[in-house]
Amino acid sequence: MKNTQFCRRFFSGTISYLCFCILIAAVSSPAAAAAPIRKPASTNRFLIASDLHFNPMADASLVPQLDKASPTEWETILDRSKPTAFSQYGQDTNWWLLRSALDAMRVTLPHPSFIMLTGDFLAHQFPQTYQRTAQDNSRVAYRNFVLKTVEFLSLELRKRFPQTRIYLTPGNNDNECGNYSIEADGLFLRDTADVARQLARADDEFTNTWQALGSYDVPNPALHGVRIISLNTVFLSNKYHAAQFASDCAPVPSTAPADLFTWLEGRLNLARQAHEKVWLMFHIPPGMDGFTSIQQYLSVVKQKSDKTPPQVCASALVPMWVPKWTKQFDDLLAKYENTVVASFAGHTHADDFRVIDNSAGNSSFVLISPAISPIYNQNPSFRTVTFAANGSVSDQSVYYLTNLLFASSSSPGEWKREYTFSQEWKMEGVNAKNLAALYREILGEQADQDEWLKLYNVSSSAAYVPAGMAPGLYCAIEGLDPEAYGKCFCPAVTHSN
Repeated sequence: MKNTQFCRRFFSGTISYLCFCILIAAVSSPAAAAAPIRKPASTNRFLIASDLHFNPMADASLVPQLDKASPTEWETILDRSKPTAFSQYGQDTNWWLLRSALDAMRVTLPHPSFIMLTGDFLAHQFPQTYQRTAQDNSRVAYRNFVLKTVEFLSLELRKRFPQTRIYLTPGNNDNECGNYSIEADGLFLRDTADVARQLARADDEFTNTWQALGSYDVPNPALHGVRIISLNTVFLSNKYHAAQFASDCAPVPSTAPADLFTWLEGRLNLARQAHEKVWLMFHIPPGMDGFTSIQQYLSVVKQKSDKTPPQVCASALVPMWVPKWTKQFDDLLAKYENTVVASFAGHTHADDFRVIDNSAGNSSFVLISPAISPIYNQNPSFRTVTFAANGSVSDQSVYYLTNLLFASSSSPGEWKREYTFSQEWKMEGVNAKNLAALYREILGEQADQDEWLKLYNVSSSAAYVPAGMAPGLYCAIEGLDPEAYGKCFCPAVTHSN
């Protein structure tokens, strides 16, 4: 009212009066004050989520309906899922947990610079679960169901992040034939190429390299002069075995690991010539599998063999990658030490990192993000990363679900920040130097080791680490080959047993 009187007093009888009063009334009205303003994307923060392991078959009664429906109809069907509780520790992600996690990502960072999803979109035992729950068990029906699941995840991501570039990398469960069996230029990569390209808002070259190797090279949308190269490191796994879905998942020979390195070196060389920096993203990190090495060691110890304790330990060590591929990767990072500035991975389901010391005495690092799926008893979680204009990583924070045991479709999940790196460890910058210093603190101070282990398991009391076995986890940080890992792990565990 006061604004209207002001207008009449100073602009009565003029066109300006009408225009000005309309403007003043609109700006000062309660409705205008509450009107949403479209915010620009964050200029220096992005989201990482890993190991979603979505299981749309958690309610088996709905599978026939999902089979017949298009992905656009899945949400309505899944909203009828019973039971209504979030999937619990020891289980993969059901619809209620997935919905809550994606909503929490949206609330935490509504307009990220971009999103990285570092692999394993499909639940464990996906083929076997489908065979048990579907009415049509044909191979064509199963292939369509896998693609529908990926398309549904894409729709849910786009619903919450309509304008954001979203980058996927395949995980070891992301294929039709089962764990670690993805085929280069196979049906899964061909079927999902367009989904991945559309999420990334990329070009035809993206499609070509995704189909061929499950990999791609794109400009970083938030950093001029920095590129994102996504690698399908499932090819490099110690467990990799190519299988061809079109031939009933029969094993087939594969040159994919060597082809991947040839492609990667070519892309790094082009980046160096263009004076560009590179971020790498992949699913399986290089080095050793600490969790499996612990389980294997405890199993061998129970067998009470005639081997000496050091021999028992040495026989239990399990690599993540074939060791020669880890060595080749290490050499490549040494060759392009001024080009590759950061790497991001998943797979372990834990909040972890790797420090890679190359032969030149320089270091690089891999930041390993924890999982959405609670199947290995960690709390569901995701990460935000803050970066600087030169491509360095300034900081990172982890957000996790605090009430998994009690959350349901009618009792919302409660997500909160677990920690921020700079505040937790009193270090400025997430880089190889600081992570190496953190590793030394973990080795030297019990309090730091206990805190790191708590964060490693995302503050979950359900994640059990056998007594005396923590070295099996933290020795993997710098021990990337069996020999180096064994020198750290074996003396510690054989002494404690």
